[in-house]
Amino acid sequence: MDKWGKVEMNKGLLLLWGGVAVSLALLALLVYFSLTPPKIAPETLAYFARSQVEKGQAYARMNYLSFVAGQGLTLLVLAGAVIFLFRRGWVPWAGANPYLQVIVFALLLSILLALVILPIEFYRGFLLEHRFGLSTQSLGDWAVDYGKQFVLDALMTGLMIGGLYFILRHWTFRWPLAATVAFGLLLVLQAWLWPLFIDPLFYKFTPLPAGPFKDRVVELAADAGINIGDVLVMNASRQTTKANAYFTGVGRTKRIVFYDNLLRDFSQRDAEFVVAHEIGHWQHRHVMIGMLLGVGGALIFFLLYRLVLAGYGTPAGHPSAVPLFLLSMAVFSLLLMPVQNAVSRTFERQADRAALVLTHDPAGGAGMMAKLAADNLADVQPRPFIRLFMFSHPSAMERINYFEKMTGCTN
Repeated sequence: MDKWGKVEMNKGLLLLWGGVAVSLALLALLVYFSLTPPKIAPETLAYFARSQVEKGQAYARMNYLSFVAGQGLTLLVLAGAVIFLFRRGWVPWAGANPYLQVIVFALLLSILLALVILPIEFYRGFLLEHRFGLSTQSLGDWAVDYGKQFVLDALMTGLMIGGLYFILRHWTFRWPLAATVAFGLLLVLQAWLWPLFIDPLFYKFTPLPAGPFKDRVVELAADAGINIGDVLVMNASRQTTKANAYFTGVGRTKRIVFYDNLLRDFSQRDAEFVVAHEIGHWQHRHVMIGMLLGVGGALIFFLLYRLVLAGYGTPAGHPSAVPLFLLSMAVFSLLLMPVQNAVSRTFERQADRAALVLTHDPAGGAGMMAKLAADNLADVQPRPFIRLFMFSHPSAMERINYFEKMTGCTN
């Protein structure tokens, strides 16, 4: 091997295993900050009882630690697969079609990971939620939903990796660009089809009933100058007591979805502010921007993964590299979380500002946020590192303080 080949190899190995080390270090920091919650600020106690804040901190702490355990085990299992399987050139079903080998390998690793982290998922998704009074699911219902999600994830992983290896074997030199284009098309297809075929596997969706609230929704959309598509109610109460709303879909499948809990437990004033917030996401084209950013992130990942492959001197389309790809993807996804969350928090602030323009009700926004945070047991004033790493939305107190500031400006 010449000098430049050795440089490429060292660069690729350092990239992968340095990324694993940094990921584990970040998870260790997350454990530390999870176990040392901040002192409750006086302004927080103006909106929340001390017992409420402490309960939210306790719930969040166990969620953070469960996340760390799941991510840590995932990295260790995949690292072990790289060391003990990939480096020995092992592939399942020796002599079979290479695409079949890739898909079977991906499915086997998905099953292994699911079994390893099942106790953590059971604790986080069932026991913890019941312990804090947030779950309405029976054990059987939880198991059915978990099984559905596992099957979907495993199939998506197998198909995505099979498609990627088709590209790797047919576009040897320009495969990162081809894979990025394919990923972009997949994002669009997913955003279009998911609300129609996947979400209904878990929830029942019904149109928002006619009445004063629906009339107000239509009015807010008209004020914003947009067509919001469907406005639906989801029977989230079959799973949880939490309240929420979200926007999803593209083209003819775009929609605003309300948890039935929100419409049942919150005032119309609160719900109007939530609608205005979701309309703000559409005004700012956050779905489209998010997909474009996702495509950019995919291109960066594929270029880095090419360096990792060069580090091992492995042909890009070899079926034995499946563990290497999954480990690289797990590391990249974890390290990218702070960036993704920073972008998401920016989107949420823009949607909050749009909601204020539409409703002219900053006091209502502050009240809504306080009730939402209390009902959902939010960590209302997290440590900065926790916020950086785990929060896709500004914290409850950040948003309340912003609304209070705007109330002063309005007054």
